[in-house]
Amino acid sequence: MAATTLQRADKVLTGIGYVAYPALLLYLVITGSPLLAACIIVPAVSFGLITLLRLAVNSKRPYEEGKAQNLLEKQTQGRSFPSRHVASMFIIASSWLLVCEPVGIILCGLGCVMAYIRVKGGAHYPQDVIAGAIFAFALCAIGYAVAYSL
Repeated sequence: MAATTLQRADKVLTGIGYVAYPALLLYLVITGSPLLAACIIVPAVSFGLITLLRLAVNSKRPYEEGKAQNLLEKQTQGRSFPSRHVASMFIIASSWLLVCEPVGIILCGLGCVMAYIRVKGGAHYPQDVIAGAIFAFALCAIGYAVAYSL
């Protein structure tokens, strides 16, 4: 993939996440779903914990270490592990899986494409994107299990 194609795809996928999450919340409000509070709290806590882990680990990005070209033209230094872009998409996908499984599955697929783009673009190592997805699913599974038990 050419650099401009990767950049556009990365922006489109990020944009889909920015639309998918508010759409989920709006749907839950309109339907009066009891999942609304959980779908606000669990993603927020999951995102916060992943952000804290990322700050604590502060691993370098492939383009910083000269191991990949910076095709996404990122300026960020460090904070490569885990990928927060990928984690965010999988947090949103996990939340949609509770409400509408087909949408959640589509978002999981898009999360995989995003992971590929983030690695191919030099922003992350494979372990960064894999960890982002795993942490997102694990934290959401725990969070939603706790929410259902309350």
